[in-house]
Order: sequence, then C-alpha cells, then structure tokens
Amino acid sequence: MPSFALNVAGKRRVRPALALALPAAAWRTAALCACVLALFAAAGCGGGPAPATYAAGGGPLPGLLQVDSLDVHDRCTTCHRELLETGNKLAAEPHTAHPGGLLDVHPPGRFGCTPCHGGNGQATSANEAHAAGPGGREFLSGAATEIACGACHRSEAALAGAPHMSRGRELLRRAQCDGCHQIGESQRADRPGPDLAGIGSRTNERWLFRWIKNPRDYASNARMPRYELEDKYVDALVGYLLTFKGTPAFDTTGYAHGDANNGGNLVRLSFCISCHSINDKGGTGTIDLGRVGNKLTRARLLAVVAATHETDPRTAMPQYHFDRAQVADVVAYLSDQLTDASFAANDADSALSRLGTFWPSDSVRIDTGRRLFKELRCGNCHAFPGGEGWIRVSPNLSRLGEKKLSEIAWGNTKFPRTLDDYVWHKIERPHGYETVPHQLKMPNYDFTPDEALDATIALEGEISPPVLPERYVVRGHEGDSLAVGGEFGELVHRYRCLSCHSVKGVGHNLTYDLGVEGSRARREWLATYLKEPYTLRPILTVRMPIFHLSDHEAQVLADGIAANFRDARMDAEGNFSAGPREVAAGKALFEGKGCLGCHQVGSKGGYVGPGFTAGTPVGKKLQPGWVVSWLMDSHTIKPDGIEPRYGFTREEARALAAYLATLSAPAQGGAK
Repeated sequence: MPSFALNVAGKRRVRPALALALPAAAWRTAALCACVLALFAAAGCGGGPAPATYAAGGGPLPGLLQVDSLDVHDRCTTCHRELLETGNKLAAEPHTAHPGGLLDVHPPGRFGCTPCHGGNGQATSANEAHAAGPGGREFLSGAATEIACGACHRSEAALAGAPHMSRGRELLRRAQCDGCHQIGESQRADRPGPDLAGIGSRTNERWLFRWIKNPRDYASNARMPRYELEDKYVDALVGYLLTFKGTPAFDTTGYAHGDANNGGNLVRLSFCISCHSINDKGGTGTIDLGRVGNKLTRARLLAVVAATHETDPRTAMPQYHFDRAQVADVVAYLSDQLTDASFAANDADSALSRLGTFWPSDSVRIDTGRRLFKELRCGNCHAFPGGEGWIRVSPNLSRLGEKKLSEIAWGNTKFPRTLDDYVWHKIERPHGYETVPHQLKMPNYDFTPDEALDATIALEGEISPPVLPERYVVRGHEGDSLAVGGEFGELVHRYRCLSCHSVKGVGHNLTYDLGVEGSRARREWLATYLKEPYTLRPILTVRMPIFHLSDHEAQVLADGIAANFRDARMDAEGNFSAGPREVAAGKALFEGKGCLGCHQVGSKGGYVGPGFTAGTPVGKKLQPGWVVSWLMDSHTIKPDGIEPRYGFTREEARALAAYLATLSAPAQGGAK
C-alpha cells in the first residue's frame, strides 16, 4: 500500500509544486528574486503591513503580510502575488490564484499564509519557506491543509471549504470515538451507546450473538465496531448480557395483535425511512429496521412505539399520535414482516445452534463474559447495572497532532515511520501495530481507505490550540440546547425537531437550519404545512413526517417559529413598496437569467429548485425580506446551496421579489 504521506498531496516529504514546475536555473533565479523582493519589503519598499483585507481581483498582494495579533510576518506573497486574481485559476505556480473561495472568508490581511499552510513564512527562498517553520509546523498543501483548520475551528462539525476535515469529524462522531478517547474540547456527559440495563429482557441470545460477532453483518450502517473474537468468547459475552434483566415499565395489556398491512402503511406515512433504513433503503441516521423483528420482543416494540420518550428519554425519535390500534398495527408489521429467517436456522454446525454449550457451566460462561466486558471496555460506550462510574481509559487524542515518533510503538511493521502513516494505518486496520507486549484493544470500524484518510486529517487537526485572540476561535454547538420554553418548547422537544433540523447550529443538519424560518416563511403557511407536509421540490420525495398535529399544536408551533426564529436584517429588507414598474423589471430579470431552467411556474420550468406556483404560491409562502436577502447572496444563508451567484443589487432583488409575489397557483389542481 502506498505511503499515506503521498496520498495527501504533499503534506510531507513531497517537493513543492513550484519546484517541479521550474528547471534548476529558473529555480535559483526565482529564489534570488524572492530574496531581493523580501529585503525591499522588510525595508518598507513596496510592502509594509497588510491592510485588514484585500478584495479578490483587486491587484497583486504586497510582498509582506504582517498580522501582529497572530505574530505573522509572511513573505510568501513575494512570489505568490496573484493569489486573489480570479482570472489566474489555470496559471502555473507561483502565479496561480488561490483555489476555491476560502480567501473570501480568510482574507490574507487578517490571517496571513502560515497559520493555514505552515512552513517558514519569513524565509527568503522557496526551499526554506516550504520547510518546517520556527515553531516546527511543517508545510501543508492539498487536502492536508485542512489539518490546520482545527486550530481555530474547534469541535465544529461541518466546515465550509474543508470537506476532508468535515467528513473526518463526522466519521469520528458516528463511530463514537469519544466514548473511549478524549478528543478536543468534547465534553460528553453520557455514554454514547444504548443503556444495557434490561437488555436480557428486551432481546434474545441469537440476535445478541450475531450483533456482537459482526454488527455490520446485521446492519450495514451499524455504529458499533467489530471485535475480532472467537465464537466461544462472543457466547460468553452473550451469557453475561442476558443476566441484565429488567422489570417491564410499560403495561402491554390491552394491545391486541394488530394488522401488519395497516402497520406497514402507517410506517410509510410516518416517513420512518427519513431516519431509518429498511434493508439498506432509506435514511442512514440510525439503525436499519430490516431485521428488527428478530431483535426486539413484542413488549419492547410496543413500549418504543406507544411510549417512545418514557422508554428512552435520549432517543431522537419523535412521539407519534398513534392510538392503541395503530400502535398494535405498527408493531405487527415490525415484528412479523421485518424479519430474517436465518436467525431461526438450526444447522448443527452453526454457532447459533451451539449457544450456551461452549463452556462447562453457566457460571463459567457468565464469569468469562463479565471479564471480557471489562477487558474490552464496553462500559466506555454503554451504561450497565453496577457501572455508574465512567472514565475514559483509552489514550487522549486531543494532542495527537503533536505526538512524537519516538513515542509510537511501531511493532514489526514495515510502514513508513511518519505520524501520517501511523494514524492512517491505525484507523484503517487497528491491529496492524499489535505485538506481544502491546495487545491493542481498539476494535475494527471497517473504514475504507478514503474514510481513514479523512479521519486522519480530523485527528491530526487535534493539537494544543495556540493562544489566539478570541475573535479567531470558532466553536461548534455540540452539547448546546435550544433556549425556548413554554408550550412551544415542549412541542419542539416532543416532536424532536432538532433530530433533523438545526437552529443556528444547535441540533442536527439532516435538512436545513430553522434559525431564520420565522423571517423566511409566512406564519399562515407554516401552520398549514405542519398539519400536512408536502414536498417543496418536484424531484424530491417528502421527508417531513406526518405527525397528525392537532390544530392547536400546529398554531403553537407556527407562532413559536414566527416569534423566535427571526433575523432583523432580513425583516428590514422587506420594508419596500413595489409598483408595476418594479414588477416589470423583475419579470425581465427572471426571464433574462433563465430562472425557469431550475424553477417551475405553472407547467413550465425545471425540477431542481422549488416550484413557484405548485402548492402554495411563493408570494404567499415566503416573506419578501428573506427573498430579497436570498437573491442578493444566497450563499451567505446556505453556504452549500446551488443557487448561482448573480450579484443582484438590492433594487434588482426587490424587483424580482415583487414579480415573484404576483405569481399565482394554476387554476386547476389542489393547492396546499
């Protein structure tokens, strides 16, 4: 397998692209020019301290970037002067423009170069500049540049412009690595896995064996890792877990056996597949339901569906308004139709048929399982009876990026002796470094090579943060709670709105952020939509569950959103009047920009963006201030949006908003 360092496009031991682009004589000439220009800059000739920012396309950068608050004095722009020239995207180094749009939000005058790229910014030759800097920070390029993002962006889940770091952090979160390791500023207050209290009463030994042996054999999106255990040791763990009996807290009397066909219809109408997959079809946010009938007892399924939050207060699942008959129907569908016949196999050679026979007695089986449970540190992720005290006993990864090579147990491996290779191989195949004195306990997460690379970038970004001015530090919202109370807050909690949505970063991002929804959508439309959700884009299926809200609940939620989730600047943009002239100007812009290529009006148009007349017309659905703000700069509102940047002025945006408000629904067809 190739060295990881080569896969990261030049993080270490790879000559700079500039060196590869020039012959030796030209390289020496360039170095001499760099030295002379740097001396001029240091003397205040043609350089000097950088202003607070520079506009893209605004001319060459000065030869010296000075940011006193970060102790940065970079001469990189002595050679790389055209970084902001957007027309130079295809030019050869060092004249090419900076890729992407990161300098729009990280202007050189505020950040310099070395805080992101490392290296020696005060050097006067390219070789020295692309070597390790005075503080030991090595030169970063390509995907490896994202490692530096961790210095300022601490515990942020999704970083615009840093796809590898973002995906790596998401992989670490999904793998629940902070159950065993301290990672960055993570302050997990509870254990990430399910509470094992009562597990012996809610499942069976066949399911437990298959799950522990290989969780992804049961469900491809399983988060629990795979321990490479012999069958007899898996059987011992099963025997120990079966001792965790519990008294049913939910009264199942009065629930007759339901109709599985009706239950299947209810599951589909409730859009359970927005979060759950069923036999690998649907969402990936939580466990696959394709074999849930083999996993949970009928009593447990009844409790989960009928009393969701009482059964598991931490669950992300909303509480549905099912009556007793509907609960029984849903459970009949889950327990009767979502099963796998292989769990009932009685092949004499199958481990499932030998459960309980691997050990001379039940007491030996259970005691072995108890010791294994402790040895494998299962209590780091799962609460269990008698395990109230919890401490992360695995290595602290908060400063992994600073780990010295002399501290690494390389074992008998032939891998290159670099931190990159060590971290990558450890993630991709945890037991690769195992030797007799170092019996490693880390399980296998079955990461692909690309996933291991992204996780490596995320972990190497965990360094002791430098002393930065607070204005440079960007923290995520993990662990934050939404500060809304009253009946509105109770309903947001009951229906677990933050399991799919976020509100200004608090919550999950399965779909869009609701932080300005009160300034975006009209209150009357919100109340109607919450009662009966429908798809907002022709090419997408609806994912919003039908909660069967009462009229009162829909009104309370609409009022709460309209009152709490607002943006004053957007609201102010709606304070304008428009007459026939503005409407005509907006129509001309609409037609001239080819908006029908993505949006529908009546029966004409594309299918990529939201329709403007299907269902509720756009003018009766959206607030004019939000429409104007979106048209002026949609990427500020939704950085990963696909709406083109047309650069509309405020007057043009208002004219377009005025025209859109005149569009009406087709004469025929149901309106929503």
